[in-house]
Amino acid sequence: MQFHTFDQIDSTNAEAKRIGQQIDTFKQPQVFIANHQTGGYGRLSRDFYSPKDTGLYISFLIPTTGAEFNPGLLTTMTAVASAEIIEKFFSVKLYIKWVNDLILNNRKVGGILAEAITNPQTNQITGVVIGIGVNLNTQKFPDDIKQIAVSLSDQVDSQNQTDFVSEFIINFFKHLNTYQTADFMKQYREKSSVIGKQVRVQLQNHTVTGMVSDIDNEGALILKTNQQELKITSGEIVHVRPING
Repeated sequence: MQFHTFDQIDSTNAEAKRIGQQIDTFKQPQVFIANHQTGGYGRLSRDFYSPKDTGLYISFLIPTTGAEFNPGLLTTMTAVASAEIIEKFFSVKLYIKWVNDLILNNRKVGGILAEAITNPQTNQITGVVIGIGVNLNTQKFPDDIKQIAVSLSDQVDSQNQTDFVSEFIINFFKHLNTYQTADFMKQYREKSSVIGKQVRVQLQNHTVTGMVSDIDNEGALILKTNQQELKITSGEIVHVRPING
């Protein structure tokens, strides 16, 4: 395993993809950690606020092949692995909003983004980047997100933060070894903030509304609408309310 640490970088995911596209040098898992991101991003290229000294900004670059890569399970596993260590160190109760948001007190405290790397000659998947951003002790958020974002703590001492990052990495790779068995899905369902809720899901070119009945063992959302039951493997939940709301 190889580690890359940065005081400042545009994005740990972007750097991991740059390294991953150098096919000849990408032979082993690599970890990218930054103290500050100037261009952190999440799904749909949305900005991820990444000020210095206040967050965990980490990406894992994993060699793989198309047959070995299961994006739904990888993202859901990462959410569970992340929540386990966060709850251990911060004594909080986290929930997971399908598929990639970590939720504390009904606000987003962290996000996860998986991106595949392909060989430009063969168009085959050669690796995957899985990035995690967590607001550890962010003091102030920009106006456009201050109503929806939250921090884990007002203060994190450097020694505890070092131990936290170390255990975070260890736990990620422990789960990675078995993630395709979906052995973490019971925990994922228990932490789900959407099962049993009425939601609106933004798909590629339309939205659907229904009640989330389950998340299956592939990480897909099972949505019951008035007409049918849908299995949704990609999309974004844009509204959640209690079933009797």
